[in-house]
Amino acid sequence: MRRDPLVLITAATVMGIAVLAWAPTAKAEDADKGRAMWEKGECSVCHGWAGEGVGADRSEPSLRVSHLSRARIREVIQCGRPGTDMPYFDRFAYTDKRCYAKTAKELGNQMPDRAFITLQPYEIDPLADYVATKIIGAGAVTRAECLEFFGGTGSRCDIYPER
Repeated sequence: MRRDPLVLITAATVMGIAVLAWAPTAKAEDADKGRAMWEKGECSVCHGWAGEGVGADRSEPSLRVSHLSRARIREVIQCGRPGTDMPYFDRFAYTDKRCYAKTAKELGNQMPDRAFITLQPYEIDPLADYVATKIIGAGAVTRAECLEFFGGTGSRCDIYPER
């Protein structure tokens, strides 16, 4: 049976448009949920409210200069980072091989700590989205970002440039 190339191209185009229309897009409520998970997970304790890092020099662990993919961000939230201070948020991490294909026994003294707060997969996903869209690669913090985060008030934002 011979197929008309124009019909095949049209069908492929329609399917492509349908997939794009169906694909989830970031919405304001998604960002709000991700930010709520940022707060629930107490991420700002190490990363600062804007992901710029903590300490006098705000250098590490700054996420704003990172270029991690969304998938890698999710993995790091779920599994932590072996051999570092980054804890894991999945209560079952390292009970099987879901994290870096390793168990706790295999990691030995490289085993990351479990976070004080654990997150479910439906909480990790919006957190990964928030970090990927609002923090990773965002560069220097601006006054506008600070005012948005803190609700448009606060002298704490005076230290950031207008940009």
